[in-house]
Amino acid sequence: MGAFAGPAIAALILTGAGPANAAVTPTTHTTSSASAQWFPYCSYRHLEKWNFNGDNTVDLWFGSTEYTYAVHFNQHGSCLSGWLTDTNIPSGPQTGPIYGTVIGNHVVFSFRYTYPGETQGTRTFNGYVNYWGHVSGNWYETGSENGSGNWSLANGVRRACPNFYPWWGFGQYGAGCPVPFPYYFYY
Repeated sequence: MGAFAGPAIAALILTGAGPANAAVTPTTHTTSSASAQWFPYCSYRHLEKWNFNGDNTVDLWFGSTEYTYAVHFNQHGSCLSGWLTDTNIPSGPQTGPIYGTVIGNHVVFSFRYTYPGETQGTRTFNGYVNYWGHVSGNWYETGSENGSGNWSLANGVRRACPNFYPWWGFGQYGAGCPVPFPYYFYY
């Protein structure tokens, strides 16, 4: 425990947190990152069980009709970003950013419809990754269409831990592995 106390005390000293700083008037915290505003609990350093990075397809059911959307995930730790393309709307295809989190076997991400006249608002996908990497769950939206239903990914996701260390990311006490951005995002 002593190894963890040193960095924690140093952080308190460097940030000015603690009783000595109590007289300072707090300021409003602002951020320019849309992902931090939508999902403030992601961490680039968080160890993960699953790696979502890459292209996939969202299969979505609305009533008895199935729709598909191209999606590209960028995962770094538990932070999920990327883009989604919806070609099924009357105003034409819309491509936009997604933001969310992956924590353990749970994933959540949202896509905001921005074209004038669209009734979807923000569509949020809430899902679960099973042992084999298949992802499925429920979706809902905030717009006047008031839609909801089931969704899944056409292709499963990969384990974050290498095959020769499978116990790191699974089981009751599995810590997981780091999930950095793919190398081609570092330019």
